[in-house]
Amino acid sequence: MCKGEGQDTNFTGQWVGLKQNVFSSPESVHELGLLRDLYGELLPKRQRQVIHLKLDEDLSLSEISERLGISRQACEDALKRCVNALRLYEEKLGFLERIRRQKRHIEKTGALLREMDARNWNVYREMALECLQAMEAGGEVTKDGI
Repeated sequence: MCKGEGQDTNFTGQWVGLKQNVFSSPESVHELGLLRDLYGELLPKRQRQVIHLKLDEDLSLSEISERLGISRQACEDALKRCVNALRLYEEKLGFLERIRRQKRHIEKTGALLREMDARNWNVYREMALECLQAMEAGGEVTKDGI
């Protein structure tokens, strides 16, 4: 992690089945879309169909069940299993969090390079290199404590 950078919370803790509506806010829908983009091919075909119709076509559960020829309850169950599977994949594999960490490192490095001038170039250069080393290490803390 770059110096001065805070820790991110794990957003997957927000979702508990469908008791909390994961489609209630644009942020939740965006998160689910990102997870689907990363891990969607790991889902069974029916779950991929349901999440596609929900996210990409913005259909209700009734509309999805009608289109797929399944009961509304089966549709809701498939969606719940899908959301839980995507959460579990992220919890176990952490690709989305890693992408976010690397994005923060890139932004921090860019900011450091833009602020660099003749007086502070050596310090800023070292800080930028630390960020790059953190990216190479997958965003984890290195031996230097970065």
